[in-house]
Amino acid sequence: MNMNSSAGPDGIPAIFLINTKDSIATPLKLIPRKSLDEGKIPDLFKLAYVTPIHKDGSKLKPEQYRPVSLTSHVMKVFERVVKRNIMKHVIEQNLINPGQHGFVPGRSTKTQLLQHYCDIFETLSEGIRIDTIFLDFAKAFDKVDHDILLQKVDKHKIKGKIGLWLQEFLNSRKYRVVANGEMSDVQDVLSGVPQGTVLAAVLFIIMISDVDENVKSSIVRLFLT
Repeated sequence: MNMNSSAGPDGIPAIFLINTKDSIATPLKLIPRKSLDEGKIPDLFKLAYVTPIHKDGSKLKPEQYRPVSLTSHVMKVFERVVKRNIMKHVIEQNLINPGQHGFVPGRSTKTQLLQHYCDIFETLSEGIRIDTIFLDFAKAFDKVDHDILLQKVDKHKIKGKIGLWLQEFLNSRKYRVVANGEMSDVQDVLSGVPQGTVLAAVLFIIMISDVDENVKSSIVRLFLT
């Protein structure tokens, strides 16, 4: 946890959790357990403050801004508990796409590059022509359909309390835009894996795990950034 991170919608900064960790360790252990047992998450923990950060180009064009989401640091403690259980399950059950190298323990840009090199070398050594296509999914996290994602979660055999908790995690999420000292009204989040959360990457990995299911004559390698 970055001690310099600003407070999220709940008003609790990261430095508070770090400095009081010995005193609040027990509550922070019991509350996530109760949340999982009951399948409930406080609405405040599903709210994000979104700040548009200018990248380059015209400041009058929305596409020239990168949205940065700030969520509850307390909620991130909850999420780490759930993420640990999900990753343990999908790794032990070999459910992660073998071509996925992003946000997977033991894999990185280097392992993807090495694998890609090996694919090319082995193909050329057999005298076979090879073509490489690079694809970048724009705003991919924001476009995830929640119903389809939950179907994929079920397909990965993530059921029981964690499965129900993930439904609650995605349901009725909201955000407010914060810019230049002003704050917008609350808006509903209708799609996407929640950016600024601990679970965003692992949920997206689950979402695209079957992307190469119908690819028969090519090799697909994946990496999230």
